[in-house]
Amino acid sequence: MTTPRLPADDLTGALDSAARFVPLVGTVPTFWRAPLALPATAAIDGETREISPGTLAAAMRALAPLLDGADIAFKKIDSLLRARNCPGRFWR
Repeated sequence: MTTPRLPADDLTGALDSAARFVPLVGTVPTFWRAPLALPATAAIDGETREISPGTLAAAMRALAPLLDGADIAFKKIDSLLRARNCPGRFWR
Protein backbone atom coordinates (compact mmCIF):
# COMPACT_ATOMS: atom_id res chain seq x y z
CA MET A 1 0.00 0.00 0.00
CA THR A 2 1.23 3.50 -0.82
CA THR A 3 1.67 5.70 2.26
CA PRO A 4 1.79 9.47 1.75
CA ARG A 5 2.81 11.88 4.50
CA LEU A 6 1.82 15.43 3.67
CA PRO A 7 2.84 18.31 5.91
CA ALA A 8 1.41 21.60 4.67
CA ASP A 9 1.66 25.33 5.44
CA ASP A 10 -1.85 25.40 6.89
CA LEU A 11 -4.95 23.27 7.41
CA THR A 12 -6.43 24.21 4.04
CA GLY A 13 -3.25 23.00 2.33
CA ALA A 14 -3.32 19.75 4.31
CA LEU A 15 -6.95 19.16 3.31
CA ASP A 16 -6.16 20.02 -0.34
CA SER A 17 -3.27 17.56 -0.38
CA ALA A 18 -5.25 14.83 1.35
CA ALA A 19 -8.10 15.14 -1.16
CA ARG A 20 -5.73 14.56 -4.08
CA PHE A 21 -4.58 11.24 -2.62
CA VAL A 22 -8.04 9.79 -1.85
CA PRO A 23 -8.32 8.05 -5.27
CA LEU A 24 -4.93 6.41 -4.69
CA VAL A 25 -5.08 5.42 -1.01
CA GLY A 26 -8.62 6.06 0.24
CA THR A 27 -9.24 8.19 3.30
CA VAL A 28 -6.28 10.36 4.36
CA PRO A 29 -6.51 11.38 8.03
CA THR A 30 -5.81 15.10 8.33
CA PHE A 31 -4.60 16.81 11.50
CA TRP A 32 -4.28 20.33 12.83
CA ARG A 33 -1.34 19.11 14.89
CA ALA A 34 0.45 15.79 14.56
CA PRO A 35 -0.88 13.27 17.08
CA LEU A 36 1.50 11.23 19.22
CA ALA A 37 0.76 8.17 17.09
CA LEU A 38 0.62 9.33 13.47
CA PRO A 39 -1.09 6.91 11.07
CA ALA A 40 0.92 5.59 8.12
CA THR A 41 -1.02 7.88 5.78
CA ALA A 42 -1.58 11.43 7.01
CA ALA A 43 -1.77 15.10 6.11
CA ILE A 44 -0.68 17.59 8.77
CA ASP A 45 -1.03 21.34 9.22
CA GLY A 46 2.60 22.31 9.83
CA GLU A 47 1.62 25.86 10.82
CA THR A 48 4.39 27.38 8.70
CA ARG A 49 2.47 29.85 6.54
CA GLU A 50 2.60 32.70 9.05
CA ILE A 51 5.79 31.68 10.82
CA SER A 52 8.59 34.20 11.30
CA PRO A 53 11.70 33.75 9.16
CA GLY A 54 13.80 33.28 12.29
CA THR A 55 11.89 30.20 13.41
CA LEU A 56 11.21 28.59 10.02
CA ALA A 57 14.28 26.34 9.97
CA ALA A 58 13.53 24.94 13.44
CA ALA A 59 9.91 24.33 12.48
CA MET A 60 10.98 22.48 9.34
CA ARG A 61 13.38 20.30 11.34
CA ALA A 62 10.55 19.48 13.73
CA LEU A 63 8.32 18.42 10.82
CA ALA A 64 10.98 16.28 9.11
CA PRO A 65 10.48 13.15 11.28
CA LEU A 66 6.82 13.08 10.22
CA LEU A 67 8.03 11.99 6.79
CA ASP A 68 9.82 8.88 8.08
CA GLY A 69 8.41 5.70 6.59
CA ALA A 70 6.40 7.44 3.87
CA ASP A 71 6.41 6.19 0.31
CA ILE A 72 5.41 9.66 -0.86
CA ALA A 73 6.55 12.62 1.22
CA PHE A 74 6.29 16.29 0.37
CA LYS A 75 5.44 19.58 1.95
CA LYS A 76 2.50 21.37 0.37
CA ILE A 77 3.22 25.08 0.07
CA ASP A 78 0.68 27.86 -0.32
CA SER A 79 -0.54 27.96 -3.93
CA LEU A 80 -0.30 31.77 -3.96
CA LEU A 81 3.21 31.64 -2.47
CA ARG A 82 2.14 33.68 0.56
CA ALA A 83 4.28 31.60 2.93
CA ARG A 84 7.98 31.85 3.70
CA ASN A 85 9.11 28.69 1.95
CA CYS A 86 12.45 29.31 0.31
CA PRO A 87 14.43 28.01 3.30
CA GLY A 88 11.95 25.14 3.44
CA ARG A 89 13.66 23.52 0.47
CA PHE A 90 16.62 22.69 2.69
CA TRP A 91 14.80 21.29 5.69
CA ARG A 92 15.92 17.68 5.64
